[in-house]
Amino acid sequence: MKKLFSKIKKSKEASYQLILTIALPLIITNSSQSLMQFTDRMFLSWYSPEALAACVPAGLLSFTIISFFMGSCGYTAVFVANYFGQKKYARLSVALWQGVLLGVISWLLIIALTPLGRFFISTTNHAPEIKTYELTYFTILALFGGLAVINNALASFFTGQGRTAITMIANIGGNIINVALSYIMIFGKLSLPKMGMAGAAYSTVISGFCVTLFFLYLLFRPVNKKFRLGKLFGFNKAALIRLLRFGVPNGFGMFMDVISFTIFVLFVGNIDSISLAASNIIMTLQTLEFLPLMGLTIAGQILVAQYRGAGKTEVGIKALYNVFKLSLMYEAALFFCFFTFPETILGAFIGVQTGQTQAIYASAIVLLPFLFIFTLGDTVYLTFGDGLRGAGDTKFQMKLMIVCASALMLGSYLIVQVFHGGIVALWTWMCIYGVGTGVLMMWRFLSGKWRDIDITK
Repeated sequence: MKKLFSKIKKSKEASYQLILTIALPLIITNSSQSLMQFTDRMFLSWYSPEALAACVPAGLLSFTIISFFMGSCGYTAVFVANYFGQKKYARLSVALWQGVLLGVISWLLIIALTPLGRFFISTTNHAPEIKTYELTYFTILALFGGLAVINNALASFFTGQGRTAITMIANIGGNIINVALSYIMIFGKLSLPKMGMAGAAYSTVISGFCVTLFFLYLLFRPVNKKFRLGKLFGFNKAALIRLLRFGVPNGFGMFMDVISFTIFVLFVGNIDSISLAASNIIMTLQTLEFLPLMGLTIAGQILVAQYRGAGKTEVGIKALYNVFKLSLMYEAALFFCFFTFPETILGAFIGVQTGQTQAIYASAIVLLPFLFIFTLGDTVYLTFGDGLRGAGDTKFQMKLMIVCASALMLGSYLIVQVFHGGIVALWTWMCIYGVGTGVLMMWRFLSGKWRDIDITK
């Protein structure tokens, strides 16, 4: 960790080196999370095809409910970054504990919303066995979903300071525990009963609790003595109100983003199985763009907030522009590979050549340019959106997502259910959404209206 801090101190302001020092651990964290989910689903596929079919919609529904609270409590990182830039360590600690307190309150609200999710699952037309698995998996994840929200708040202490290597170690450790427990609990190893779907869910819960304990241990290490975390633990009305004022719009914007994406995927499934399979391949390729991009743009958010706190707004803008340049360079390299070797890349998802797999491949080839257009818009949206969030302009994001996400959902419904359009029409609408939100986020940032916002008042 000392090497990490010395590297940060030696880095020039807003430099590519500083950005990558913060971003790379976040990228690795996201990648390990994705690998853990893949492994869990692989274990469930070994256990039962019905279990595999149930884990994706149940997990997505759980995350949709939790996403609002994740976004609200996760905004603690921006307060931490701002106060860290000001060197106001006491206020930083107070802000942290309000995030944790809000996480505890969120947990109670998530528990209260769990019956609503169970009702939604019970109304679906899924096969009875799949529905039973869905109810089991969703219920456990939702009842203990508050752990993820609290961990997000605790991680803010390190992320906001740019100490992202610590959160990387904590989350990778949790993911390793999750994978090991999943295998043991799903299949009943080490003299434990075979728990199947419930085992997969409980392994996620236990590993999350281990991450919580690790974060708490790290918080109270001597290296953090200057923050007086123990003495400043407790409720602070003014600080909590500030977090709610900026965090709730951030959480609602995140919720609208997640639910609109979920609805889009559901409507793709209503077209036909070939379109769904091809779209799923394209969505999988999109994660190759999304995971590194998220690490880079969150680094931009942190630096914007830190430099704003230090009274160096222009340096924060420079940092964000450098994040944008790095993101575009990565996009260019990625899509050079996609368009140069499409047969190799898409062929990895096809397997044995049949009439059906050839149709899936043909549809995926058609969708590849749409993926390029969407991810280009998504790059602009995430870069400047995270810049605005780092500056405190979360209300604009909320308003934008209410309008644009609603348009995405309504348009998807009309294209598929009313006009009986195909996958090309649906992805065209997704591209319009992606580019539109990106352009509007960039326009807002360039307008400079966020300059008058001060999250600390």
